[in-house]
Amino acid sequence: MDIEFRDSEDCTIGIEVEVQLVDRKDLSLTSTSSRIIEATGGIDNSVKHELMMSNLEVITKKCSSMAEAAEDLVKKLDIVMREAARFDTLVCFSGTHPFSRWRDQTITDDPRYRRLLENLQFIARRFNIFGLHVHTGVKGGDKCIYIMNRMLYYLPHLLALSVNSPFWEGEDTGLKSYRTKVFENLPIAGLPFYFEDWADYRRLVKNYLRTGTIETIRELWWDVRPHPDFGTIEVRVCDMPATAGEVLAIASLIQAMVKKFGDEYEASVPFARPHSAVIRENKWRACRYGLEGRFVTERGDSTVSTKEAIERLLESVEGEIEALGSMDLVSPLGEMLKGNSGALRQLRVWKEKGSLGDVVSDLIERLSKDVASRSGGG
Repeated sequence: MDIEFRDSEDCTIGIEVEVQLVDRKDLSLTSTSSRIIEATGGIDNSVKHELMMSNLEVITKKCSSMAEAAEDLVKKLDIVMREAARFDTLVCFSGTHPFSRWRDQTITDDPRYRRLLENLQFIARRFNIFGLHVHTGVKGGDKCIYIMNRMLYYLPHLLALSVNSPFWEGEDTGLKSYRTKVFENLPIAGLPFYFEDWADYRRLVKNYLRTGTIETIRELWWDVRPHPDFGTIEVRVCDMPATAGEVLAIASLIQAMVKKFGDEYEASVPFARPHSAVIRENKWRACRYGLEGRFVTERGDSTVSTKEAIERLLESVEGEIEALGSMDLVSPLGEMLKGNSGALRQLRVWKEKGSLGDVVSDLIERLSKDVASRSGGG
């Protein structure tokens, strides 16, 4: 079996959001995905099941710009939220539900999910988490691998911006992204490796397939990965941010990074590879502290505040953001850097009001107002 990278136009964008379905009465997760998908007609196959029936995936079409992606995402979220209401279901965004238990969730009856449960057992059954995936178009497999190698050091930066899962089954975990630690229980998950080129990547994947390590490339659950069928690089490290605006801001940053590194590939720009140990440490720091910690610098011999590290990243791609027409979409990043991350907001609501139900209510209201304002309904 050959693994071909189907070239895509550079910097096309596709966004996938994993949506929580919440019972209107008690604010726990509710298994209404099938009814909502049927009611929406699947919106041209862009509203899909996930492993658990309290989760929906909403997918934009392949878009030529972030403005187009923003319009498409908000339109689909608005439809999903309106149809969900017919089944006493509300919608919110978070990396975990603050108090619902994985044991209480219904697994989607699908051959792929049944196989995953058989293979992964307890690890799959507790996979009650929600993330953001961003696809950016790339022309060519070698270019994709170069960009992926360049992205590795910055994955913790993206995680720190998106942290939005401080609670797990009713407890304050002490982490800003508990979702990250649940996700890393999967085999072949978390940080990928450096690859020399597309042929190097292809050899590894062929060996994985040949030895039964994976059955499809969809089982490479890395934080960033090539998606050969789509011709994209897919960034998967992020928690599910709390609003559509935050989703679009982070997606705009990712698209700008891909453009910058893609242009540097075309210009044959060499780069030093930060040690994997540095990246692994920074990912832990992002998971534990979010934006409030310190990152190890690329050389591995000093640290910098996480906020300053992200500010430097934003400055380095400012030209690309402007060229892509996304300056108006990245403004939520500034608010997040001021101490307004999703995780910190959840913790503040909990401490001020004393109830995790209030945390869920705040998440629901925050998303609802944001989508209404962007769709012309508020």
